Amino acid sequence: MSREITLQQAVERAHQTEIICRLIEDYPHRLVDSEVSAMATLLKRLSGDVVAWLIEEQAQREGKA
Repeated sequence: MSREITLQQAVERAHQTEIICRLIEDYPHRLVDSEVSAMATLLKRLSGDVVAWLIEEQAQREGKA
């Protein structure tokens, strides 16, 4: 299976995920439902890409052991 994202892209997406979580944590009462829904969708996409990359990286490392 070829990697769909690079290590650098995984790092950037993880960082973006952290920033969005901080916004939600710091401003929970300033967000309307549609904004929370949009952020949840974005978080799912960003974190899913990172998880997929990490799973593939782990499988490759275990294959080398």
